[in-house]
Amino acid sequence: MHRLISTTVYEPDPQARAWTEQYRVISFPEEWRTEFMDLYRRRWRRREQPVGLPISKLNDLLRATAPGLVATGRGAGNSAEAPWFYASEEMPAELVAPLLVSWVMTLPPSTDSDAERAADHQAALDRALALIDRHTPQWRHESLDLTAAEPSPGGTAQPDRRLYHLLPEWIGARLAASPLHLNGVDLSFRLVTRNQGVELVSWPPRTYTRGKSTWYYSGLVTITVQTVPFAARFRVHVSYGIRRWATGSPVRLPEGRGATALLDAPLPWSGADGSRRRLTANSLAFDRGLGMLSWSRHSLVDLLPELDVLRAYPKPTELITEPVDWIEGRDGVAAGILHSTAMGRHGVGTGLMPLERSLLDQWFEESLHPVLRRVPDLERAHRKAKPALLPTSATKDLEKQEVRSRRRVQARRDAVRAAVGGQPLLIDVLWQTEETRDELIAMLREWLGLPTGSGGVEGDYEWQDGDLHVVLRARPLGALGAPLLVVRKSGRSRAQALAEAVRERAALTAAQLGPRTSPVGLAIVETLGPDRFSVQDSDPKSALRHGCAAARRVSQFIVVPEDSDGAVALRARSALADGMRQLGAVVPPDQRLDEALADDLQYLALWQVRRKANGPTRQAGQRLVALRIRPHDPVHPVRGWDDARKKWVPYAQLLLTLATDGAVADATATRTRSGRFASTTEERRDEVERQIRSLLYQVRDRPTLLLANSGNLREAWPGLNNGQLRRDMVTFHGEPPARLALFGRDLRMVLLRDSNSRGETPQWYAPAETDEETPGFSAGLWAAQGAGPDDRVFISTVGKPPAAGTVRNDLRKLVPHKDWPHGPAATAWNPQALELTVLGCLSESALAAAGRAGIAPDRPAVVAAAVHQLRFHDEYHPLSRPLPLHLAKLAEEYFLPLAVAPAPVAEQDSQ
Repeated sequence: MHRLISTTVYEPDPQARAWTEQYRVISFPEEWRTEFMDLYRRRWRRREQPVGLPISKLNDLLRATAPGLVATGRGAGNSAEAPWFYASEEMPAELVAPLLVSWVMTLPPSTDSDAERAADHQAALDRALALIDRHTPQWRHESLDLTAAEPSPGGTAQPDRRLYHLLPEWIGARLAASPLHLNGVDLSFRLVTRNQGVELVSWPPRTYTRGKSTWYYSGLVTITVQTVPFAARFRVHVSYGIRRWATGSPVRLPEGRGATALLDAPLPWSGADGSRRRLTANSLAFDRGLGMLSWSRHSLVDLLPELDVLRAYPKPTELITEPVDWIEGRDGVAAGILHSTAMGRHGVGTGLMPLERSLLDQWFEESLHPVLRRVPDLERAHRKAKPALLPTSATKDLEKQEVRSRRRVQARRDAVRAAVGGQPLLIDVLWQTEETRDELIAMLREWLGLPTGSGGVEGDYEWQDGDLHVVLRARPLGALGAPLLVVRKSGRSRAQALAEAVRERAALTAAQLGPRTSPVGLAIVETLGPDRFSVQDSDPKSALRHGCAAARRVSQFIVVPEDSDGAVALRARSALADGMRQLGAVVPPDQRLDEALADDLQYLALWQVRRKANGPTRQAGQRLVALRIRPHDPVHPVRGWDDARKKWVPYAQLLLTLATDGAVADATATRTRSGRFASTTEERRDEVERQIRSLLYQVRDRPTLLLANSGNLREAWPGLNNGQLRRDMVTFHGEPPARLALFGRDLRMVLLRDSNSRGETPQWYAPAETDEETPGFSAGLWAAQGAGPDDRVFISTVGKPPAAGTVRNDLRKLVPHKDWPHGPAATAWNPQALELTVLGCLSESALAAAGRAGIAPDRPAVVAAAVHQLRFHDEYHPLSRPLPLHLAKLAEEYFLPLAVAPAPVAEQDSQ
C-alpha cells in the first residue's frame, strides 16, 4: 500500500522571482466590428440575429500564420476594449491585411438569387474591405503578471481571467521548443489551441505495425489553468495520453457523424522561416445541401489556399480516401483525422501507464522550473480505504469458497426483497438468440441462488424460495428489434419525424409485454449491435425503453453474440446486475470509518439531467434528479423525488416517470412556481434553486449528507462555483451566503468534482518508493501533507477494476521498449481522481454559530472518507463516482424527451 501519490499539478512558485511578461497588444477596432457585423447579419435573413462575430476562425488563422503571435484573447469580437491578441513583436500590416481580407470574404452570404440584394451585399463587402486599410489597429505595450490572482471572500485564489488562455499558451510554446527525450528517441510537440487550455501533440505521428497493418499515433499533453476551493494559489493541471489517427482507406464515418482533422501547414509568406509550432483544428461533416463531405464554416483549411497558391491543401473527400498520404505530408502540407471509436477498431490502445506518465511529468517539471513548482505529494487522510466488502480473492479452500458464495447470494436476495417491497420479482426476457436467453436464465438462478426449475409453456418460469418469489417470462423480440423507419414529411422537423417512429414502436412494445399495474418489473432486451443501424436515427433502443416504461418495466439491453466481443456469460451477468440496479436492488455496504457519523445518516444526491438537440431523440430538455438512500430501510431504501407528486418514490418508479414524462414534451420543460415554462437561463436557475431548497426541507428530519457534482450543477446553481464557496455556508443567487445549518441542523454537504472533459481534476500516480519498484496505483483518500484538522479538500482514488486486466505499470507505449515491441496495442487504465470538498459539516465553528455546545464536532476527513467509500460496492466497485450520485446520473438514461407532433392543419369548408 503506497503512502503517497503524486498529482500532475503545478502552481506558481512563491519563492521564485516576479513572473512578468511584456506583450504587444491590439484590440479589435470598433469601426471594424460595426461594419463587419452588418455584413455578417446578412446571412441571418428571416432568422434570429447573431450576437457576435465568428472571430474564432480568424483567430485560428492568425495563430497559424502570423509570426510573433503568442495568444488570442476572449471576447474581442464583442468589445473594442478586450485585447484581441498578444504578440512578442509587432506584426507588419502587409502580413496581417491579407488574413483579414480572406476572413471578411467569408462573412456575407455566398449567393443570393435576388440581383438587387446581391448588389447590396457586394457594396457592403466593398465597404468592409476598405475599412481594413483605413482603420489600422494601434499597438500598445502591456505588462502582465502571469501569477496574478486575488482571493475570493472564501479564500480561493482567483487568477486574472486572461491567464486561463494566456498561461497555457505560454507554457505550451515553451514545451514545444523543448523536445522530450524518451527511451533514446526525441519527440517534438506542436501546439493546438482548445476552448479550455491547450494541447501538445507529438508530431510527426509515430507508427505501430503488427502483421500487415500499420496504425499512427502521437503523444498528447493537455494543459489547463484551474482553481481549487480554499487554495491560496491557482493551479496548472497537466494530463498525458495518446492521440490516435484514423488511417482506414477510406476512413469510416457513420452517417450523420463528423470528424476533426489537425492541419500542419507552413507559413504562407514568401521568405518566411522559423520552425512550425502549431497544428490547427478543422471540422468536416456531411453537408446535406451539397450532398457531400465539406469543411465547416469555422475551419481554417478553406482560407489557406487563398493565401498560399503554391501548395495544395486537402479536400474532405481526399482526406477521407487517402488519410495516410496526408498524414505523411504532401509538398509541406500534412493533415490527420482524429480517430474515434465510431470509426471502428484501432490497433493502438488508449492511455499511458504510470511509469511513462511519470517520465513525461519529469520532463514538464524540468522544462518549467523555476517559474512553476510541482504541488507536493499527497498523503493518506484516512486509515481505511474501503468499506466492509465481501471477500473476492481466490481461495483453494472449497468450504470457505462456499461460505463466501452463500454470503454474496444472501446479500443479493436481501437487496431484491427490499427493492420489490414484498411483491414478486417480475422479469421479462425479450431475446433474439437462444444462447443469450439461456445464459440470462442460468445467470438469474446463480445470481439469486434459485433452485433448478422447469420452464412452463411458452418460456414461463417461476420460483418460490422462502419469501423470495421470482417470475420470469421469455419471449422472442421479433420485429420490435428492427431498425426504426423515420419518414420525413412536409411540415415536420427531424425531431418530430423521429418522435412519431419512436411512439409507434413503443406502443407495439408495450402491447407485446402486456399491461401491468403493479409491481414494477424488469425487461432484459437483446438487441443488434449499433453497427447494424447505419441509417441515422434508426436504432430502436429509445423506442424500446419508452415501450417498456409504458408497460411498467425498467429495461436493460444486451447485444447479440455475433455483434459483441465479450463472452455471453459475462455479458449476461453484467446485464442482470445493471437490471437489478435499475430496480433499486443496490445499497451501499457498511462503512469503516475512523470515527462514527450518525447511525441513521441518509444520503441525498442531486444531478441535473440534460439532453441536447443532437441527443438520441433529437429533442432538448433538462430536469433535476434528486436521489435519497437510507441504507438500513427494510423497504425501498433507494428513492427519488417526484416533484409533481411531491413525494419520495421507489427508484424504479422514478426511472419510469422520467421516461413516461419524456413522451409528453411539456412534462420535460422546467416550469416556474407560477406554472408557466421557464424560458430563460435565469428562470431555469431560479426554479432549480427553488427545488433544491424544497428538497432540503424534505430531508431535515434526520442527519443528511448532501452530494452534488459542481461541474454538473453549477450552471443551474451558480453558488457552487469555486469563487463563491465558503466553509459551512451555501449561496443562492441574489442572496448573501447562509449557514448550512439553517437548512438542517445535522446537514452535511460534500461537493464533488471530476475531470469534466476540461481537466478540472488532476491525473495522478503512486510514485515508486524504492529503486526496485515502478510507479503504480493506490486506492485511498488523500490530502496535502501536514494539512490542518479543518482541511476541507481531498482527493479520492481507486485502483484498477478487474476488467482492466494485468497491463504492466512499467509498460511503454510512446517509444516501446525492445522487450515489449507491442506495447502500443495495450489499453492503459487511468483511474480518475475525484476532488471531494467538504463544504459543510458539524465543525467547531459551525456548532458554535448554531449555539450547540457539548456536541462532538466532525472531522472533515471522516466526512470525506464516508463519501470516498461510497465508490465501492460488492457488485460494481470501483465506481467512477459515489453510489448515490452514480444512480442519480444513470437516471438520465430514461430521460428521452420526444418532440410534440405538429398541430393538424384545419380543413376549410368547401363553398
